[in-house]
This record gives sequence, structure tokens and C-alpha cells, in this order.
Amino acid sequence: MALADELKTLHELHEKGKLTDQEFSDAKSATLKMQESVSEHRKRRPLMSWPFKALLAVLLIILWIAWFSKGTRKTTQLVASAIHAPITLKDEVENVPANSWKAVGVDVPYSGTIDVSLQVLQGNPVDVFVVPSDQLDTMKKEDWDHIKVYSDFNATKTKTFKRTGQLGQGSYYFVLRDTSLGVPSSRASDISLKVQLSP
Repeated sequence: MALADELKTLHELHEKGKLTDQEFSDAKSATLKMQESVSEHRKRRPLMSWPFKALLAVLLIILWIAWFSKGTRKTTQLVASAIHAPITLKDEVENVPANSWKAVGVDVPYSGTIDVSLQVLQGNPVDVFVVPSDQLDTMKKEDWDHIKVYSDFNATKTKTFKRTGQLGQGSYYFVLRDTSLGVPSSRASDISLKVQLSP
């Protein structure tokens, strides 16, 4: 990527509010310093191919931004979203009481392949399904027969769940529903949920 393109990308991220003024200024300075370093390096050593240098520059900018922001999850997701790299969208343990449900919100920054892994660490089997964000009111009414779901991600009364499917860019809910009454079964379930996105 040419220096002008790198600066343009940083400027666009800044205008969209993805980089603060300070982050933009620091990233721009680092890019310019890197360009100076590359120019000096050319004087001393044979030239590398420009695609390799461009890839190296992009990787250094990504690493520098991630380091500068102390590797926060938000920044990592921002960088991965910008270049459509594989990314972990969710990796948490959720607690769902018996005879209840929980909607776990997930923002998908670009269209791609979603890999979902779920494991009931302790508790009852659960129903799992994925719905678009506009289905929240229907879920609150518990009108389960009229909810729009993505069939690639459905499971009933499961303790282990692995699915892969396509989702477009947007906001979704991964719904975990425990239909047990909690009398002969556990009063709550601890559920490990991991959602990964790849192009």
C-alpha cells in the first residue's frame, strides 16, 4: 500500500470516529517515520518487492495501533474489521436460570462465516438459536412461534453445540433458552459461548 493510501485509510478511520485525535496523530507520525526508515533502508540494501513492503507496512501499522491502545478488544476488533481478518466476536461464560432465556448481543462487522461453539459447563441442556436484532420485542413477549431465526444455528436441548454458517453484516442475538423447571434439574446453567467470524 502506498504512503498516500495508508494516510488516507488512517484519515477515514479518524473521520468515522474509530481513532481519536491522539491515535490518528500518533499513527500518522509512525507511518511517516516508517516511510523514512524504508527510504534509508533502500539506500543500504537491495530493494524488496513493493508488495512485500506494502504488506510489511500494513502489518506494522496494525501492530503499532494494537500496542498503542494496549491491545484492547475493541481496537483489535476495529483493526480486524477494517481488513476483514478473522476475529473472535464473543468468548464468555453466560449464566441462564432454569425456565428462562438470555439473548447475547453480537455485532457482525462484515459479512462472512460464523463459527459458534457452545458448551454447557454446568447445568441443564439449552435451546440455541440466532435472531436478527429486530426480533427483541417478540422475544420479550416470549412469542417463540413467531420469531424469525437463522436455521443454520438452531439446536434443541443440547449441552454441546458447534455450528458454522453465513451471516451478513449487522446486529444479532444468540439466544440461550433453558426450558427446564429447575425442580429436579439445576437451578441455573453456566454456558461457555464462543463466536468467531472469518471472511
